[in-house]
Amino acid sequence: MISKFKIILLILSASIFTVPIYAHDILVSGVWSLAPPPTSKNGAVYLLIKNKGAEEDMLIGAKTNVAKKVELHTTSHDHGQMKMHHNHSFKIPGDGSLEMKPGGHHIMLMGLVQPLTPGQRFELTLNFMKVGDIITEVVVVETPPTN
Repeated sequence: MISKFKIILLILSASIFTVPIYAHDILVSGVWSLAPPPTSKNGAVYLLIKNKGAEEDMLIGAKTNVAKKVELHTTSHDHGQMKMHHNHSFKIPGDGSLEMKPGGHHIMLMGLVQPLTPGQRFELTLNFMKVGDIITEVVVVETPPTN
């Protein structure tokens, strides 16, 4: 007969090592930033997020040590003018994707601590509502990559 202590210990040890199945369903790829002019205090990061799971997740933030502030933004066109809007989150639908690209959704790097230069790489942590943090590497490029 198993004692109550052993049952509690088994339950606790199982819960420590349990990882939600959807943690493995988010794939981040094609992460890049365009080198801004050397005097610019801001930059942007573009990427593709694929959700292979059935459940929706949300990108709720990001952080990096190359900028004082990081925000989620969307560029829109209104009567011939481009406008940038701060977003609190972006939805990534189940079995779907979210593409961040110039002229659309992007991660804004505000208050760069040093200029971004072509060939430079830096770490970016993406904060998701369900899967938690995913750390990725950003490559700074001179010209946007072609698909």
